[in-house]
Amino acid sequence: MRPIAISLAPNMQNDDVSLATRLIFSPRQWVIGDGVEKVKRWFEEQYGGVALPFNSGRAAAMEILRAAGIVEGDEVLIQALTCVAVPNSVIWAGATPVFVDIDKSFNMNPSDVESKLTKKTRALIVQHTFGVPAQIEKLRAFADKYKLLLIEDCAHSLDATVNGKAVGTFGDAALFSFGRDKIVSSVFGGMAIVRNEKLKIKIENLYKNLSYPSSFWTFQQLVHPVLFNYLILPSYTSGLGKLLLFLFQQLHILSRAVYKEEYQCDRPSVFPTKLSNSLAILAFNQLKKLEEFNTHRREIARFYFYQLKDVLGVHLPLNIAGSVWLRFPIVVSRKKELLAFAKKRGIMLGDWYDVVTPRDALRCVGYKVGSCPNAEDAAKTIVNLPTYPTLSLDDAKKVVQMIKTFNLNG
Repeated sequence: MRPIAISLAPNMQNDDVSLATRLIFSPRQWVIGDGVEKVKRWFEEQYGGVALPFNSGRAAAMEILRAAGIVEGDEVLIQALTCVAVPNSVIWAGATPVFVDIDKSFNMNPSDVESKLTKKTRALIVQHTFGVPAQIEKLRAFADKYKLLLIEDCAHSLDATVNGKAVGTFGDAALFSFGRDKIVSSVFGGMAIVRNEKLKIKIENLYKNLSYPSSFWTFQQLVHPVLFNYLILPSYTSGLGKLLLFLFQQLHILSRAVYKEEYQCDRPSVFPTKLSNSLAILAFNQLKKLEEFNTHRREIARFYFYQLKDVLGVHLPLNIAGSVWLRFPIVVSRKKELLAFAKKRGIMLGDWYDVVTPRDALRCVGYKVGSCPNAEDAAKTIVNLPTYPTLSLDDAKKVVQMIKTFNLNG
């Protein structure tokens, strides 16, 4: 029986798996082709500016910063509740990440931003966490006041809006991710959107000099949905699927979402590179289903809001208009116990984020414990419920019933 699993290839439907299978047997399409141009054109039509496809969101972030002339000694403001990929992109560009606390939406708190500003501050990266928009208009005004580059991190928030305007159109630049558990997925992949004219020229020059990832790396991503669909997920709850996943990663047949080097803030050689053609084809296939995907996510979120509103010990997120709910975050007092209780019942919930996930990376990114108390509190209590496209309403009912049972058991 397949588990309810928030991060195990959650977007991949039958047509995506069939497409990946065909592409495995079409190596001439792996690296170069018209798939990249289709994805590039889609983003330019939706967001304006110039769109540049990379092999990951963090590669896009790094190159935006480099194009902006961010160098050693410069500081970039980022939020504390995040993945190591965000501070790493700053470090790889040569600058220093400075951590800002979060507000009740789990996004950057405008009230804390000014206290972290120094003469060295050059930019801020505003993350729209879980697909819930940040207070981007206030942060835009802050960036304008101090003449800072504003980059929107839309890795979770493709199609989210603020007052009817798409997130990703407020900043000087924006980045998107096509990672394995993002809004749309090509296993790895990302996009940079740049509207600032000077920045456009500089990032296009940088982009021209980038190579494509190796054919083997591309193969690792193409085989991911196939192995998950036919081998790993069907046998995961028995333990065999988990063993197969471990073996495939150890044998480098599958790549990891976060490389071991990144835990130490080192940059894997595959970043930054351009987006492979075959992965662009996978991403474009999912972009065609974007409205369907996000309608589903919003419906599941509405179900959680209704079913969990009166459950003792469960604190619901702010219901902010324009959210797309990549994941549905709740706050509970016994986070570890709930995650373990769910796992025993074949439900793998999410624990995004620690204060910089994984916690092993805290030291190398330079986070000072106590500097962002709201983020630290959230990291101890936040649990993510699934909303992914292949999650059925019956699955969501099982999640809700599991949480209610957990609470009844004390």
